[in-house]
Amino acid sequence: MLESLGPDIWIADGPVVDFYSFPYSTRMVLVRLADGALWAWSPIALTPELEAEVRALGEVRHLIGPNKIHHLSLGAWQQAFPQAKLWGTWELVKKRRDLAFDGKLGDIVPPEWLGEIDHYCFDNSAFIDEVDFFHRPSRTAIFADLTENFSRAFIDDNWKWWQRPIARAWKIVEPFGYAPLEMRASFRNRREARRKMLRLIAEKPERVVMAHGEIVRENGAEYLKRAFAWLL
Repeated sequence: MLESLGPDIWIADGPVVDFYSFPYSTRMVLVRLADGALWAWSPIALTPELEAEVRALGEVRHLIGPNKIHHLSLGAWQQAFPQAKLWGTWELVKKRRDLAFDGKLGDIVPPEWLGEIDHYCFDNSAFIDEVDFFHRPSRTAIFADLTENFSRAFIDDNWKWWQRPIARAWKIVEPFGYAPLEMRASFRNRREARRKMLRLIAEKPERVVMAHGEIVRENGAEYLKRAFAWLL
């Protein structure tokens, strides 16, 4: 299930889930840190096969919930890997009071992955806060919902006839990769968000991985300029 994207970084695609009647693909990212610890971003449904592959790579020590929507499998992963620290955004920690979080995610990078994975906290939307990441060794930007890059094939195969025009109108499809309309429309303090996004683009990411849609495997900085044209 795991696919290598570069030095010490893998992705795994999970099942399609229902989000307010809209089918969404799911994806997680696994990073092996310099100390050998595994950093699991937005864990997908845990199967015995996936668990075996993950354990073969090392010890999971960090579970990452990048926003309040990406939480469905955190409990199962926490049970399977009790030694792992659970990290979430402020909204996610408030939402899942049944889970024992070890830390809150924001702009400040925890010492456990300082210098390896950078943080970009976007709490500008009234609908959702999200922390996005940049894995320096592989030059990979990692997004949850702030960019959605569905293929036309996925939309045609999974979305109902009346839903497909919505995806195209909102530009959450290739080649645009925009954020959903409700996030864009409710974005506050755009100057601060623009500054962060330009800082990320200046790092010249080669790849862009998102939870929903097609991975950008080259020229990631150019993709981000297009996907965030509404912000820049």
